[in-house]
Amino acid sequence: MTNKNDNKSMFIYAALIFFVAVILIILSFFGQTHLEKSIPKAEDNTEQTQGITERAAVLSEENKNLMEENKQLKEKNKDLEQKQTTNDLLLSANGYFIAGNNEKAFEMLNAVDYNVLTSDQQIIYNNIKNNLQ
Repeated sequence: MTNKNDNKSMFIYAALIFFVAVILIILSFFGQTHLEKSIPKAEDNTEQTQGITERAAVLSEENKNLMEENKQLKEKNKDLEQKQTTNDLLLSANGYFIAGNNEKAFEMLNAVDYNVLTSDQQIIYNNIKNNLQ
């Protein structure tokens, strides 16, 4: 026959399993309630979507403006680089002229495009050219 202690231990195991099941049911209930509270309603989601769409449109417009500004700045940079090159050539020609190296000064002046010079640069160009001749 079965021992009385075996029946008690079986009862304790059954009670333990029942107790754990009840705790799991309670935890799942509270977890479900918390989950429902933390998830936004479908109505709120459409408002967020509209806000995101509007923000994306604004960012797209800003990006377009920045790209246009970048293009303009690149053109200005190219013009400034050309002016800097012209200034460097005139400065070098003047330096060679002052140093007495007329051949090198004449070579530098020939590299300068007279049509892109400002009025001040044209005066410097003409002075160097007239003194070389």
